[in-house]
Amino acid sequence: MNTIQCVCGFIEDEAGDQTLDDHLFEAFTPEDDKGSDGLVHMEGQQKLTCFCGLAASTPEELDVHLLALFTPDDAIGRDGKKHNLITSAANGGHSRVVGRWSRQ
Repeated sequence: MNTIQCVCGFIEDEAGDQTLDDHLFEAFTPEDDKGSDGLVHMEGQQKLTCFCGLAASTPEELDVHLLALFTPDDAIGRDGKKHNLITSAANGGHSRVVGRWSRQ
């Protein structure tokens, strides 16, 4: 069993009440919802669309789009802490940082 967590110490709960994506949005989404391109990015009234015009086919695709635009290159959140996905195998306790937001 793998534990999904952030390098800051956040651990995704098994019930899914607070996911890693929820945590990353909390850490990186600017108060004005403007991405690195200067445009406002947030879910529009039509499900799975972004204010910038992107129409995603899945919620995950929309999440990837938003996190890509809100996450700074250094992965330092608004709280001043680094946020990056790590996994820890429960049977060995070995942790590794994995690609930006992939859970591979």
